Amino acid sequence: MLKDVFAWLKTIMKKPDKYADLKLFPVFNECSSFELYLLSNFLHKRTYQAGEILYDKGYPLEVIYFVLSGEIEVTGPTHPQGCYVIGKNQVLGLIDMFSEETRSSSAKAITDVTTYVISRFDLLDLAKQNPHLGVKLLYAFCQTLSNYILTISAIKAKIE
Repeated sequence: MLKDVFAWLKTIMKKPDKYADLKLFPVFNECSSFELYLLSNFLHKRTYQAGEILYDKGYPLEVIYFVLSGEIEVTGPTHPQGCYVIGKNQVLGLIDMFSEETRSSSAKAITDVTTYVISRFDLLDLAKQNPHLGVKLLYAFCQTLSNYILTISAIKAKIE
């Protein structure tokens, strides 16, 4: 842990706003700079071209996506209209993370997309290694899922 603290201090001395893009995600609002440093060690940047498939229904759940830019169309049973759009500073894959081993929907880039991804197992390992951070993330994920459920309920009420 001491080694992590020294490595983190070196990163903030060189570039204090290194984790500013992560703070744009509501799920990371309560994280300290050090916690964002720990998280960043597990994140990988991925890019997708417009029209590219991120995953299809039935694919194994591998990663959760944090959208830095672009738009993604998600098609599946988790939305009353059958599809919805995920955009900048939103998270994709939380529902599947807590419910299944495979994807319940399909996702395709509408525009060019840049994301951070973290594997389900890395996220769980990070939470086990840092329980305080794990609780913060779990709480933020629950808030995100709750907001999504409320949004879906409002949309479903309008349709009916």
